[in-house]
Amino acid sequence: MITIIDGPCGIGKTTVAWELNSRFKRSVMLDGDYIGAVHPFEIYDEERVAYLYQTLRHLILFHVEVGGYQDFVINYVFETPASLSELCSLLDGLAGEVRTFRLVASDEALQRRIRAREDAVDREGELAWYLKRYKELVAIQTSAAERGDMGEVIDTTGILPAEVADLIWSRY
Repeated sequence: MITIIDGPCGIGKTTVAWELNSRFKRSVMLDGDYIGAVHPFEIYDEERVAYLYQTLRHLILFHVEVGGYQDFVINYVFETPASLSELCSLLDGLAGEVRTFRLVASDEALQRRIRAREDAVDREGELAWYLKRYKELVAIQTSAAERGDMGEVIDTTGILPAEVADLIWSRY
């Protein structure tokens, strides 16, 4: 099974992905931000995104063929149903069913989580950027979800990452 976790920055995608990954007997967690961290980095570069998606596909194929893994958890920010659909199509049939989940939370919860992030508060200007960016992404993803599938919604407001992983796990 391939599980894709979507949501804005600060929502807890990476932490939930690690939590979910630990519930499988044998699985691989693939963080889209780290796998797609190329330099120079342009957020809206379609070639970079296509490169990331092909890299994820190759990594999953390698883990299936060489390591015998069948369960994967991928976390990444998707801004359109078409982009999420493109990745799902590339991964279809590689390791069973592809399931997608979109994490959401209240504005207050997201602000609190972002302010608590070490990487956001340790660098000059990063906190302000994250606080602005999460609002943009929430608006983008909410609008996109009205136009197409952005994943099954999981409201993470007031619950711990382990509980979010439990909610996802219960929906398999």
